[in-house]
Amino acid sequence: MPDVLVPEHVTTWGPRRLPVPYAAHWSGERPYGQGVMIRPDSAGICYGDETPADRDTFGVLWARMRQAPGEGRPDFPSMHPMRQRQVQAERLCQVCGETASHTREGWLFLMNHDGSDIYEGAKTTKPPVCLRCAALATRHCPHLTDPVGVRSRRPKLWGVFGTIYTPTPTACLRPHHDHHLPYGDRALNWFLASQLVVELKRCTIVDLDTEFKAINP
Repeated sequence: MPDVLVPEHVTTWGPRRLPVPYAAHWSGERPYGQGVMIRPDSAGICYGDETPADRDTFGVLWARMRQAPGEGRPDFPSMHPMRQRQVQAERLCQVCGETASHTREGWLFLMNHDGSDIYEGAKTTKPPVCLRCAALATRHCPHLTDPVGVRSRRPKLWGVFGTIYTPTPTACLRPHHDHHLPYGDRALNWFLASQLVVELKRCTIVDLDTEFKAINP
């Protein structure tokens, strides 16, 4: 692997100067506004002080989180709902926020080897990466235990990850965390999204060492 320096516009953390992904959540970024409640027509959930910005183009309600990157400590395993949604939808690098790597074989995604070597149709909440940040991630990210480079020619917006709520007999809401739902599912009326999910289509597994040679040829 080439000797890759952390880009100046990427925030680093701690004595080891670990690169903090653009999409990462910081401890100083907290929820704001009113919490979720049952809609007046009892057909789903809403915010009491909801604005049009609280829903995506599919009408799904999204978790609210202050935007204050750099405030507090980085929570490396977590992603900020709005920044994750932004980079996933716009195909930006999740680490630096710039355009992700794209070749004739598609956009570059980092996956953990699942033992099957078949990634066609895989659903992921992890946005794409640029080559320089992919090299950093394979070196520093503890969750990439066996990284695989997958290029997708057609990453498709599939749905959302988050919390589905069910109403109780006393008109309260019971949350059920860590669910995935595809766009178009009727249960989305009761769903609070926190991450955007894409489906990887027309995939090619690439050799990361060969890819990284393009950084410092």
